[in-house]
Amino acid sequence: MGKLSVFGFLREQWTELPISTADVSDQSLIVVGTNVGLGNEAAVHLAQLKPRSLLITSRDEVKCELTKAGVETRSGMTGIESWPLELGSFDSVRSFVDKFEAKGHTVDVLIANAGISTLKYAKSLHGYETTFQVNYLSTALLSILMLPHLIKTGTPEHASRLVIVSSEVHYIANRLKGADKWPSIIDKINDEAYCTSSVMLNRYPLSKLLEVMFIRELSSRLPSPTLVAVSAVNPGLCHSRLTREADSNILFKFAMRIYKGLLARTTEMGSRALVHAAIEPGERGRHGHYLSSCEVTEESDYVLSAEGREVSKRLWYETLKILGDVDPRVNRIVSEHLTQDI
Repeated sequence: MGKLSVFGFLREQWTELPISTADVSDQSLIVVGTNVGLGNEAAVHLAQLKPRSLLITSRDEVKCELTKAGVETRSGMTGIESWPLELGSFDSVRSFVDKFEAKGHTVDVLIANAGISTLKYAKSLHGYETTFQVNYLSTALLSILMLPHLIKTGTPEHASRLVIVSSEVHYIANRLKGADKWPSIIDKINDEAYCTSSVMLNRYPLSKLLEVMFIRELSSRLPSPTLVAVSAVNPGLCHSRLTREADSNILFKFAMRIYKGLLARTTEMGSRALVHAAIEPGERGRHGHYLSSCEVTEESDYVLSAEGREVSKRLWYETLKILGDVDPRVNRIVSEHLTQDI
């Protein structure tokens, strides 16, 4: 079963990842969260390959314009579209999809990259803990709302791709033990009284675990052979601004600086994992899997355990209930495109 060992972690960190060169000239690509870090580097990689179209997102209009200019300058590609998308808001996700549909766009690849890491409990406008909202709930909402568009462009020969950026830290997520006995998993995760400092210290790993579970549940409900290949990708420990929300904690900031200084990949190297999953052949072999160093890798022991599988299934249905209330399209999409019972 999947375990995170020191040797395995170091081996992966020192592995040079391949640079993807697949032909994307007939593909329309979307990369979420591109103003900094992995998303920015992935957007540059993809733009250099000159896709038919590239749509990138940042949190607001100002960042969108700056990011578009930067990616176009570095890649030499022109005509990139850059739209605002704030995953802290369900309304922003819905507006993004509304605009996408109104413009009649198509998509062959969606890289859901945006995420945050914070040690402090705070609620989004919708009442959910912010890491849980951004990294899990809004990412799930975007993935489901975009699913019909990905299915539409998939073919028996080439599946479209949904890539959710996860992490090897899902192996150390330790706050779901006994969750199969909780009356509501999401209510418990979101409860302010439950979210003590020790729980929040593990909140980012938990959010990455939930993403792995989401991919497994979604993939198991898509028809076979699938028209859209979904995967959860680990870019490894990278130099990025992911932990900027937690940098107010001086000790944490100092520890992370030393840790990354000794072990982190460059952001560009980590972004290769995202790009590989998004465009390289063999997508159906990666479907439903967690990927690390561009290879299918076993998930954590908890994910594969009987309790983990039960929690994963319950979490799926609790998630659909919330998202179905947020946007009625969710229920229609699930009914039309996914099997109901497994």
